[in-house]
Amino acid sequence: MKLNKKVLAASMVGGTLEVYDLTVYGLMASILAPIFFNPANLFSSLVQSYGAFCVGFLARPLGAVLFGHMGDSFGRKKALVFSAMLMAFSTLALGLLPTYESIGVWASFGVFVIRILQGISVGGEYTGGLILAIEHTSPEKRGKAGGLVVAGYMGGVFLGSITSFLFTLPFMPSWGWRLPFIFGFLIVGVGLYIRQKIQESPEFVSPKKSASSSFAHDFLKNPMVFLSCIGAAGSAGVFCYSLAVYIPTFLKKEFFLSQTTAMLIPIAMTFCMMIGNLSFGILSDKVGRLRLMRIGGTLTVLSVFPLFYLLNSESFATCVIALLIVGFLSTIFGAPMNTFVVEAFSPAHRYRSAALSYSLGMSVFGGSAPLIASWLTTVSEGPFLLSCYFFLGALMGLGAVKLLERHFYQKDAPRQRHPLPLQATGS
Repeated sequence: MKLNKKVLAASMVGGTLEVYDLTVYGLMASILAPIFFNPANLFSSLVQSYGAFCVGFLARPLGAVLFGHMGDSFGRKKALVFSAMLMAFSTLALGLLPTYESIGVWASFGVFVIRILQGISVGGEYTGGLILAIEHTSPEKRGKAGGLVVAGYMGGVFLGSITSFLFTLPFMPSWGWRLPFIFGFLIVGVGLYIRQKIQESPEFVSPKKSASSSFAHDFLKNPMVFLSCIGAAGSAGVFCYSLAVYIPTFLKKEFFLSQTTAMLIPIAMTFCMMIGNLSFGILSDKVGRLRLMRIGGTLTVLSVFPLFYLLNSESFATCVIALLIVGFLSTIFGAPMNTFVVEAFSPAHRYRSAALSYSLGMSVFGGSAPLIASWLTTVSEGPFLLSCYFFLGALMGLGAVKLLERHFYQKDAPRQRHPLPLQATGS
């Protein structure tokens, strides 16, 4: 099978808009803090705002269970349509939500509820889009398909960063922060329209043709694969969400940057990560997913302390360059990892198993990353503890790869473009 352009567009557009919505909230968390939480205590309101960001991630496994069951039982297409609709209306609700000044603590409560709904949506969307694209593509080109989809998702971060930057410019009205969320609702219709036009995945196995099993059965059959995929996704999440969401706040504080100047940093970083995801996704078709993940994890472990040492530099340009390198290096691991997690499970139970393992990793480790990074830089002078945190995150990913290599090892793997025995995880 060749790369299906319609399917790729459907996967990329939907995922891009989902990640866009998350990025807008993450980047504007410091702006939204006094708007939706008690403005009398700015530190507390900021912690609660980042806490709401984290809560959305904790809801992702619930979305993986819900949409994973739907995707394996009724088709990938239906699950992705419903997940996009949920994200669209929850994002619109955030854009229209009354402020703390208007309705008090109910505004705070509303933010948490909306973030939970967004998290449920992403739990089914992110991995679902990858599954749809990969199942429409032949094995020797799946790395490229996965790289394109993830690059599209990073495009959502890029779009969210630009939109947040534009609507926080000094000449914007005080309510300008609402416009990025309303804009997200309007453009989600593009993704829904495209998804209605595509065909169902050729690898979708109807429950009528395949015996169904529980999540417990899936886990107990291959616990090491499931747990290792959680660790691999968690490692990628630490880097992705710390760099995209917290680092602009860190540099803003360290260099006394304006809000709009700080917003430019994730735009440049995301662009580098888009290039990296596409490039290393293609490369994984040639050298193998796990081998490239091992190389990426090793390079990150070796370079994280030297690169974060540069954050002590008084030069703003030096700090930004160091962060761009960290972001690019993280894609050597992250690009093949996204495709690998999908391929690691059999088609009959792929949606729920891949989505749940990926969502658990991203929820526990990725969702908490901005909050942990913020705390580490508060309790210590300089970025040393922050670099230790990134080092441990990279080490966790490298450990997950070692376990997966032991499970999927084949004597002839070096001669294969796709050294992954899918039948080993089949049921």
